[in-house]
Amino acid sequence: MTKIDFMGKRKYFYIVSILVMVIGLISYLVQGFNYDIDFTGGTVLEINLHKVPTAQEISELEKLTKKITGTQTPIVRKVEDGKKIMINAHEVHGKKKSELSKETRDKLFGEIAKRYNLKKEDLISYQNVGAVVSSELKSQAIWAVVIASVLMLIYIAIRFEFRFGTTAVAALIHDLLIVLTVYTLFRIPLNSTFIAAILTVLGYSINDTIVVFDRIRENRRIAGKMELKDLVNLSMNQTIGRSIATAMSVIIVLVVLYIMGVQAIKEFAFPLLIGVISGTYSSIFIATALWFDWELSTRKKKLQAKPKRA
Repeated sequence: MTKIDFMGKRKYFYIVSILVMVIGLISYLVQGFNYDIDFTGGTVLEINLHKVPTAQEISELEKLTKKITGTQTPIVRKVEDGKKIMINAHEVHGKKKSELSKETRDKLFGEIAKRYNLKKEDLISYQNVGAVVSSELKSQAIWAVVIASVLMLIYIAIRFEFRFGTTAVAALIHDLLIVLTVYTLFRIPLNSTFIAAILTVLGYSINDTIVVFDRIRENRRIAGKMELKDLVNLSMNQTIGRSIATAMSVIIVLVVLYIMGVQAIKEFAFPLLIGVISGTYSSIFIATALWFDWELSTRKKKLQAKPKRA
């Protein structure tokens, strides 16, 4: 078992997290998020190329789509047997984004048809996503995260205590902000897959946090007179090996999925990968440190409130 003084170094953990989130905030204020058509509205085209495009060809198709439609980061991905592609794009009018007009859609398909000698029927389908649907998706995504966080807070408050629940939810918000920082910093498209991944990350992170809190509770029963700092350090040293081993096994799988998976799998694996790393970090270094500071402050207030003997 390790003998690391985690609580003695907790201020450094706070500083690292705050710096990352400040960078994310600056990036958001400067360039915002790169919303996919799921959130902004736009058009999805499915085209049969009759061949499996190379990575270079996918890149060229993205550049062509950007040139014709004005989409900042269009998404072109292979589907089914790899011979068909789906293009996510929108038109840009000032600061507003909208679905592709018939003229733009026909122009884009016409250019692709010339390159691959396609016929009209090779445009298998197109689907427009309106701004109203996109707005509803944003609202539902926010509510999903809020409801999940509140339910987890209630569960942990009942199962453990209110301070455990509150600091665990604070760690979840930390994880969400870290993932969003990566997305705004590197201009990664935010889509509906991201929401599913985030909810999965929140579930993973809370489980990891509960493991540490449960050990603190058990050690408090066994060694009730132990100094709070020593108690928390002991609990963290007892669980850190398990937390890291669990995280590494998940991270290895996600890295393989990201490297070898198709675009749809990559879109799901990437936020999971960032979230698992952040969730492991926050469970070990943030959630427990926040609880420790809160508990320490409460105990000091109780001592100060006790009447002094004459």
